[in-house]
Amino acid sequence: TLWRIHVRPTISIVFIILMLATTIAASAIELSADPPSTRDVTLEEMWRLGGEDEEDILLGVILDGEIDAEGNTYLIDRQLSQILVVDPDGELVTTLGREGDGPGELRNPHGMFLMDDGAIGVIQGFPGRVTIINGDDTPGGTIDVGGPAEEGGFAFILDLEKCGDRLVGVYGRGTMDMERGSFLISNTLAVMDMEGNTQAEICTHTQEDNFQKPVVDEAANFAEYDSWAARGDRVYTIPERDVYTIRVRDLAGNHATDFTRAFEPRVRTDEDKDEISSGGANFRVVGQDFEVERKILDTDPAIDALQVASDGRLFVRTCWDVRKLLPTGTAARYDVISPKGKFLEQVTFLVPEFDKENDQLVFLDGTHFLLLRNIDQAQAAMFAAFGEDEGGEEEDLGDAEPLEVVLYRIP
Repeated sequence: TLWRIHVRPTISIVFIILMLATTIAASAIELSADPPSTRDVTLEEMWRLGGEDEEDILLGVILDGEIDAEGNTYLIDRQLSQILVVDPDGELVTTLGREGDGPGELRNPHGMFLMDDGAIGVIQGFPGRVTIINGDDTPGGTIDVGGPAEEGGFAFILDLEKCGDRLVGVYGRGTMDMERGSFLISNTLAVMDMEGNTQAEICTHTQEDNFQKPVVDEAANFAEYDSWAARGDRVYTIPERDVYTIRVRDLAGNHATDFTRAFEPRVRTDEDKDEISSGGANFRVVGQDFEVERKILDTDPAIDALQVASDGRLFVRTCWDVRKLLPTGTAARYDVISPKGKFLEQVTFLVPEFDKENDQLVFLDGTHFLLLRNIDQAQAAMFAAFGEDEGGEEEDLGDAEPLEVVLYRIP
């Protein structure tokens, strides 16, 4: 009897300790409401390509880039369906890939990641596939993402990141029921192996739309992967639209913790709502136009974007720091959070003559950034060439400034 009395409390204490440890591991880390410090940084130019004075290099629409350990930069050109490789001095070394649907060929690529052997994984949104191009411009095969074609419908890829020997990204599948007049789309943020096989699903969002009476509902359409990032062994998502909360998971999908901060989202003006409501008022299915009903919320999403630096620091852009709200000459502003959840600082990046109407700063690794000068005009020209100009009216783009790409770094 004495033995039993002695052991039972011991087991209970161990159980309680384990439960507390689990609870603590997944508990939220509260960030300070105000940044502990603020810093303005004028970025230092390393090189530039394109622009009106460039005659030897043709740029279409550059969307994104990657930089390797040797300082070479890889630029993805969606319009010309190729990868430009630029050395640390800004010299164009080579171009990889070409437009087409065969081995090693690309069709409107929108993203990429670097492989360990020097090859490049190039992401095509629809039809969804990853094309591998070797460093010598030979085909390296493909990666199938999102399940086999036998599942029906059509598959697409929104984005992918390489994390060690895994892939993390959002893929989806859509099906159309013409009899019901409905369109079903399911998107999943998942961790995959390097063959594209899903190992852990982080979150899934499914919605069904009636394309005869289409509705864009901001509240219903919100998904946790609307803003996400991954690096190393961590995946970051935004579980709530109107709250400053960053969810942290491991590559097995386990919830590790949340980073939270007291925060007031930006209230939209009537002009903001009108602009959102008028954007893409109609859409077309099998040659027929349908008017879209739009249910617009009163506030912007609290967090606009997440990025992770090569050293694991998290860069968070809030709704108050989007491009259109920044002062002249300010290219970006981020909250910087350590991997362990410490609010380090708020940093503002300054670029001389930055035009917030047409220019965009692209985050690379937390030290290097790409400035896409005149990117909005370049994209408008590309969509006009595809016959996708907004509103169905031709726009005079004869005076559009050519795209220029500038690599900057933190000095």
